[in-house]
Amino acid sequence: MDCAELRESLSARIDGERPPLPDDVLDRHLAGCPDCRAWQERAAALRRLTVVREAPPVPDLTARILDGAPVPRPQRWGVRVALALVALVQSGLGLAELLGADVGHVGHAGHGGFAAAVHLGNESAAWNVAVGIGLLWAALRPATAAGLLPALGGFVVVLGITSGVDLTTGEVAPDRVASHALVVAGLALLFAVRRQHKRRPAPRSAGRLPLPGDDVTGTAGGSSPEAAEPPQRWRFRPRPTGRHVA
Repeated sequence: MDCAELRESLSARIDGERPPLPDDVLDRHLAGCPDCRAWQERAAALRRLTVVREAPPVPDLTARILDGAPVPRPQRWGVRVALALVALVQSGLGLAELLGADVGHVGHAGHGGFAAAVHLGNESAAWNVAVGIGLLWAALRPATAAGLLPALGGFVVVLGITSGVDLTTGEVAPDRVASHALVVAGLALLFAVRRQHKRRPAPRSAGRLPLPGDDVTGTAGGSSPEAAEPPQRWRFRPRPTGRHVA
């Protein structure tokens, strides 16, 4: 019998498949062919090394993870809705000013002539529209509120100082200064949205997962040195292969 044909049948039987040749034929050939017996032993050993490997036992940590996970806070929409309304009104005032309506945001007309006053009014209107768009985006995406706070906060501080000086010297009317209350309200709501988003619990880093030989019977506040060790902060998050233990 051709050994190559028989070894093909042996390979199928080792893999758990139905061999082309009957088992009794294979057994009779193996009884009289030491080379094929040696080949079968090497093939079976190779399969055990490459295919048939039992996975290590993994403990069930579901209850421990659920006990340590923070309870999510209910999402509150009131502040975000109010911020969105302020943003729409702010953008509407800016668009109305761009279209020529007098909404109380026109600049001083006595410095530089009429053309300069018109240009200053257009700049003010463009800024009002931009502020409204930024507030609306922060209402839709609260995580972006922190990026808008420094610019809008600085603007409100400088605007408050200049408005106070102009109001003291009598260069502006009180109703003109009161028209900036919408921006101040937007800044306050923006800060509230940022604070509300920051207080929501974020998923905590789990660190190294326990290995099959680790003691996982203790609680999260146990005396395990790895449990008490704070999670390491990575500047660049490692890939999953970076957590493999040698």
